[in-house]
Amino acid sequence: MINSLNNKKQLTGTPDSLLLSMINEGNELALTELYDRYWESLFLYVVKVLKDQDEASDVVQETFIALWQKRGELLNIQSLKAYIFSIARYKSLRCISLSMSLERHKSSFLEFFRDYDQSPEVDLIASEMEAFLEAHIQRLPERMREVFLLSRKEHLSYAEIAARLNISDKTVKKQIHNSLKFLRSKLDEQHMWATILLFTVSKM
Repeated sequence: MINSLNNKKQLTGTPDSLLLSMINEGNELALTELYDRYWESLFLYVVKVLKDQDEASDVVQETFIALWQKRGELLNIQSLKAYIFSIARYKSLRCISLSMSLERHKSSFLEFFRDYDQSPEVDLIASEMEAFLEAHIQRLPERMREVFLLSRKEHLSYAEIAARLNISDKTVKKQIHNSLKFLRSKLDEQHMWATILLFTVSKM
């Protein structure tokens, strides 16, 4: 049956379980169908927390890229929808860590997990994460780092940063967007975010 579904139109209405099997076999049309099916709901889920459409769009794109990179390893997935939403949640949490101060970062967990309570363990992990990020912030190109710090440390608006540095609002937004993408790339799945995620999930 899988081999007979060889064009995009034929995949409309195909059960998620079959799409998952096809993606495991490397079928790009199945991934496209899944993207069309869930992009909007994923985007609305992510943008509600990140409050930034560009960042939310990036997270959704990265979610489907991550799924595709895992093809062939998804045999034990019971719910494809739940799985892609969990990827989006993980990537959103990474994004929150970069986009907000520690206190705002903590409160944003409430958007994902209702039963969060403060603990020394979470404080310690968050402190380690901030130190890790600070080291990579220092590796940003000089102007990009300057814009990023004015936004994240001094909490200036795009307009205020543009006025101070004599550049356009659009340039400010692009610099921040690029710096976030760079920093997100440094927070891989082997880092402490896995610990944060597992700890937080255990509170549910």
